[in-house]
Amino acid sequence: MIKSPLHLLSAWSTWFRYPTPWSSRLRAIIYYCWFISIGLFFTSQGIPPLIIAFKAYGVMASITIFVYALNDTMDADLDKFSSIKSKRPIPSGRLTKRQALLLSAVGGIAGFVLSLTINFWTTIFVLIFMGLGFSYSVPPMRFKRRFLLKETTLSAGVIVSVLVGSAALGRIPSSLFLPGLFFAIGGMTIYPVLYDPLDIKEDRREGCRTIASILSQKRRLELSTFGLLVITITTTLTYGYFDFNIICPILTVFACLLFLRYIFPLLLKPEETYNEEVMVKTNSICRTFGFITTLGFIIGSLQL
Repeated sequence: MIKSPLHLLSAWSTWFRYPTPWSSRLRAIIYYCWFISIGLFFTSQGIPPLIIAFKAYGVMASITIFVYALNDTMDADLDKFSSIKSKRPIPSGRLTKRQALLLSAVGGIAGFVLSLTINFWTTIFVLIFMGLGFSYSVPPMRFKRRFLLKETTLSAGVIVSVLVGSAALGRIPSSLFLPGLFFAIGGMTIYPVLYDPLDIKEDRREGCRTIASILSQKRRLELSTFGLLVITITTTLTYGYFDFNIICPILTVFACLLFLRYIFPLLLKPEETYNEEVMVKTNSICRTFGFITTLGFIIGSLQL
């Protein structure tokens, strides 16, 4: 029961602060705002108009709140069994499901209304993003339970967030195909290795069939290595066709080689890698990899 507006705001604030600010859902907002930056900088080929950029970031932050607050509400009962997720606001009792659903609704309405002040196509991509998030979490669709749809939906969400940034500026350049391909490959080959293993127990308890739950750790590492090689070769051979400068393949190849340097030792001793502590550590490697490669795409799109 909501006691007062201040009580509600205090409860909502826990969603951005617990277990820690960096491990809270604030991190998801930061990630998606970074993804939308790719679309903004790609399309403007420089600094995007500040007013449109601020609106776009506001839209992305709001719809990310809608998607993830809804997801946390739907997954709260399962999260109680996870040593990591049980510390989140809803499983730990700091935020009720009703309060989380209200936060989700406020985020969704705010994002939709703000998108209307930009342009038609921004609103369309915002609705697609929200639709993907809703379908991912809410029964009977609940894409996260269906084979390959969990990974596909997450990859599509990242790609759509990039398109929101481009649509905000009125056009979608063809050069976005290359980072879109990167996110598609990464979502299907890297995510199941470095992030999804943390959810295996919860996914199996719910009956979810994912790449991570079906393949052994060795096979997942092989899949990740294959994905990195495809990204390296594709970016090197096609960056000129999509009008990127040389910085794009340099940073992308560097990030892939750095990542492979870490992957191969794990591949040689896979039986020692399948534990929660190691998986948490590898996430930091994945974040570094993602930051360097996407930065390479952003800088590579500039006309130097």
